[in-house]
Amino acid sequence: MSNIGEWYDPIRKVPLEYNGTKSNAWSVQREDLDNNTGWKEVGVVSNNYLLINNIDVEKLALDIADSSHYTWEKDKVFWNGRQFMYSMIAKDYKEEVSVGDDISLGMMFWNSYDGSTALQFKLFLQRLVCLNGMVSNDVFKSYRFKHDASSEGYEEDIIEASKIINSSEDNVRYFINALRYLEKQEVDMEILAHIRQDYLPDLPVSLFGNIVDKLLNYRPMGKPTAYDLLNSSTNVLWHKKKSTKADFDHNAYIVDNLIKYSQVTGVR
Repeated sequence: MSNIGEWYDPIRKVPLEYNGTKSNAWSVQREDLDNNTGWKEVGVVSNNYLLINNIDVEKLALDIADSSHYTWEKDKVFWNGRQFMYSMIAKDYKEEVSVGDDISLGMMFWNSYDGSTALQFKLFLQRLVCLNGMVSNDVFKSYRFKHDASSEGYEEDIIEASKIINSSEDNVRYFINALRYLEKQEVDMEILAHIRQDYLPDLPVSLFGNIVDKLLNYRPMGKPTAYDLLNSSTNVLWHKKKSTKADFDHNAYIVDNLIKYSQVTGVR
C-alpha cells in the first residue's frame, strides 16, 4: 500500500511546543486512513496559516465550475501527500488547431498542507486527441486564494475566478494561434539545437532526452514540427504514473517558451 495516503484524509493543525514553551509554528498532520497508521506530520506552518482540506478545494472547484458559462468534468488529480492539484475540463468548449485536432479549456486548483504551494486557480488547455494538458503561466492569469484567518469565505473569490474563465476567449485564441504557428514550423537537427539552446536551456538533460525519444516516434512520415515537439513534451509530462510538482512546472516552462519561439519566428 502507498505511504502517501488518500488526498481526502482528515487533517488538523496543532501547536508546537518544547518543555512548555509554545512556538509560533504549528504542525500540520494528516490521519493516514489508507494504511491505518494514525496521524503523521506533513508540514510546519505559521499560526495564521489557514489550512484548507483538499475536499474543500474540490468543493470550491465545483462552485466555480457552476458559476462559469461552461459544463465541466473532473479530469486529473495529483497528490503527493503534501501538495494537491485538482483539474477539470470544459467538455462543451472546443477550438481547433487543425481539422480533427480539438482543444478544450481546463482549470486546475493547487493546494498544499506544508505551505509550499498557495491555494490557487489556473487555466490550461487540453488536446483532446491525446488528453495532453498544456500549462501556461504567461498566457493565462492565475488567481491566488488567501491562506489566512480572514479568508474563511470564498464568495468573492468564486466570482473573480469565474470572471477569469468567462473572459478567457482572447487568451485561448492567442494560445491556439501560437499552436498553429508551431504546426507549420518543421524541426530538423539544427532547429532542434536552436530551440534547446535558446528557449529550453534549463530543461534537465534526462527529461529533454525522453522528449526527443518521444518526438522520434511522433511523426513517422516527414519531418516533425515544433508542434510535435510541444506535444511530445506534454505527453511525457502529463501522463507520468508518478507525477511530481516539477512535472507541471516543466510543462509550463516548455509551453511558454515554445509560444515565445512561435512569436519570434513569426510563422504564419
